[in-house]
Amino acid sequence: MKNIYSKFFNMDLNPFGETPDPDFYYASHQHNRALGILDTAIRQGKGFCLLTGEVGTGKTLLSRLLLSSVSNHSNTALILYPRFSDLELLQAIVDEFEVPESEVELKTTKAYLDHLNKFLLSSLDIGKRSILIIDEAQAMSVEALEMIRLLTNLETKTQKLLQIILIGQPELEVTLARPELRQLKQRISVHATLQGLDNIETERYIKSRIEHVGNGNFIRFENSAIKVIHELASGMPRRINQLCESVLVTAESKKVRLITSDFARQALGCKPKSLFTVFSKKEKV
Repeated sequence: MKNIYSKFFNMDLNPFGETPDPDFYYASHQHNRALGILDTAIRQGKGFCLLTGEVGTGKTLLSRLLLSSVSNHSNTALILYPRFSDLELLQAIVDEFEVPESEVELKTTKAYLDHLNKFLLSSLDIGKRSILIIDEAQAMSVEALEMIRLLTNLETKTQKLLQIILIGQPELEVTLARPELRQLKQRISVHATLQGLDNIETERYIKSRIEHVGNGNFIRFENSAIKVIHELASGMPRRINQLCESVLVTAESKKVRLITSDFARQALGCKPKSLFTVFSKKEKV
């Protein structure tokens, strides 16, 4: 039986779901630019790339778009929440690449590195590049980041065996600036960044997500309401989604199809202008 998200708005899907679904990708200038930078780096065989941005700016969604664009002709591995030791990181990478089992028992870091290197070489022999993406990389220990540096050494005379993209919040840049990680920082070939959307982009973002579910005429946000949401969310796509979904839930319960600024404030619990201003400032902290 077909699932219906909202009978009142005639929506089969939630236009503001929190899951980073590539089908809902909004091609803002900055997102397209970051995606283009990373895609070019991959095609050029760059060994080590960085993507940073605040919480909720769309980093994970970009990583999924990247993986889907290269998966047909590359080995790909995606690691989330990498709170690992150096050996655990290697084990996770071997697992994610689905490297065939070794003929000998793997116990040491060197054994895992040798086994991974053999796999990467054999993949290169059949024309397949290997791409590793590590999300939430700001959570990585210095020990694990030092292992990343060692992995960037896996290469032939002409090219890197493993292309690595670290994705994380701005704290990752602070970590990489530490003296003990200077060798790793020097190896960054490309650094792309993401920020919040401006008010115009927020308007286009909201409308594009509503239109994606196929029935955009059943609900409309006035520009003044979008401005309220933009200010509360500081332009962060994830927060925009959360606020818009809250507004939709309230609108359905009250049988409202036109979202005004006053309705948005009421739905989000900040009806008085003074309270809205305070709430907006708190969201930006």
